[in-house]
Parts: sequence; C-alpha cells; structure tokens
Amino acid sequence: MGAASGVTVSLPKDSLFVELQPEVLTFETRECLLPGTQVAFSLVMEGQPLPLQAPVTECLVVDKDKNGFLYQARVSLAVVSASDRQLIALFILKGRGSVGLRPVPAAR
Repeated sequence: MGAASGVTVSLPKDSLFVELQPEVLTFETRECLLPGTQVAFSLVMEGQPLPLQAPVTECLVVDKDKNGFLYQARVSLAVVSASDRQLIALFILKGRGSVGLRPVPAAR
C-alpha cells in the first residue's frame, strides 16, 4: 500500500513512464501512492538524469487483473525549481528524445 501524506518515498521499482507535461508527470505502478506523498526520482531526458522530489497529486486506478490493481500516479512538477521546470519545458518543446524514470533513495 502507499505511504501516509507528507512522507517521502523512492519511486516504485515497477514504475513505467506514461506522460510528461510542463507541470505534471504521470507514471504507472502497482503501488498505491496517496496524495501528498513525496516521491524521489530521476527524470531521464536524453540520457541525462535530473534528480527531483515532488508530491503525488492524484493516484487513479486504471486496471485490475489477477495480480491486483494498476495505478496511474500524477506528480506535480510545480514545486520543483524554476530552472528544472525550464529544462523540462525545453525538452518537451523540442519534441524528440526519450524520457525515462529511475528510482533514487528517498531523503530521510
């Protein structure tokens, strides 16, 4: 199950990138992450990791199978630094290259 509000966790290892917008990152996982949970991760753009920490704003159930539920977690990028948001916006505007996600240890 997920973490309580205000807790920082590492990106779940089974996370798959879904969508990147200037203010929101969406990924799929089998872990339910409650809104308010801070997620520590690296956003990999053109092979370069950008370490970030941001709060979950929504966690939606998108499917259920024999292994359980599949969730889409939306993370707000509005709280990251202006320079990091600018890098993300430029990457999106450029429209090429792949995006990846990597777990990083959560700060205690």
